[in-house]
Amino acid sequence: MPNRGFIFDLMDEISNAPIIHQRLIKEFEERFNTNLICYTALFGHPAGAITYQDSELIENILRSIELKDKNDNLDLLLHTPGGSPEAAADIIRVCRSYSKRFRVVVPNAAMSAGTLIAMGSDEIVMSDTSNLGPIDPQMIFVQSKDVVIMRPAKSFIDAYIDLINNARNSIAAKQPATPFLHLLDRQDPSWIIECVRARNATENLAKEQLKAHMLKSKSEKEIAEVVKKFFEVGDKNTHGRSISPDEAKAFGLNIKKEDKYGEFWNMIWEIYVRIE
Repeated sequence: MPNRGFIFDLMDEISNAPIIHQRLIKEFEERFNTNLICYTALFGHPAGAITYQDSELIENILRSIELKDKNDNLDLLLHTPGGSPEAAADIIRVCRSYSKRFRVVVPNAAMSAGTLIAMGSDEIVMSDTSNLGPIDPQMIFVQSKDVVIMRPAKSFIDAYIDLINNARNSIAAKQPATPFLHLLDRQDPSWIIECVRARNATENLAKEQLKAHMLKSKSEKEIAEVVKKFFEVGDKNTHGRSISPDEAKAFGLNIKKEDKYGEFWNMIWEIYVRIE
C-alpha cells in the first residue's frame, strides 16, 4: 500500500483520537487490574484551574464504569496547575467514595491543589521527570477592571506585615513614615484575614487527608512536619517551585517511582501525550 503522507496520517490520528484513547486506557486497565480516569488541564489557561464542577464531571465518569470489575481499584492520571483547595477536597471525596484503593499517577506535574489531591490518595505514582508543587494557596486578586492576578496568600500577608514593621521602625527612628502609612491605608485588612484563613484551611485539609489515608499510621506531629515542608518550599522559593519524586518521598509522602522506560510508564505516557 503506498504511503499516503504525513497530513493524511495526521487526519486519521485526529479523527480516531477518542477511539485510540479508549483502547489505550482499556489495555492499561486490563494489564494492571485497575480502573483509570484521566484529568489533565492546560497550564496557563484561565479555564485550567481545578473548580467545583470538576468533581461532578469525575463522578459522572465513575458512575458510568463498573469499578468492581477491577476490585474497586482506581487510578487517577493527574496533570494540573492547581486551583481551589476546596474543589480538590471534593475530588478526593468523590474518588474515595467509588474505590477501595485510590492512587494518583502524575505523568508530568500536579501542582498546588493538584498536590493536595495526590495527598488524598493511598499512593502517588511518579517517574524521574514528574513533579509535585508547594501547597500554599493562590489568591485571585482583581487589580483593575481588566486585570486579574493570582498570588500566593503568604505574599499578601508578608507584604502587609513588612509595611507595618517599616512604619514602626521609621517612627521609632524618628524618620518619616508617611510612605508606608500611605500604602497601608490602601490595604484591605479583611483581604489579609482571608489570606490567613486560606492558608489555615489548606493546612488543615492536607493534614486531614494524610491522617485519614496515606499516613494514617503516623502521629499528628509527624504529619504536621510533612505538611510544613510542602508550605516551606513555596514560602522560601516561589509557588511554581517543582518538587521531585525523591524530594516528595524525603518529605514523607508515599511515592512509588516507576521506571520511565518500563511497561507501566510507557503506557501511561502514551495516554497522557495523546490526551495533551
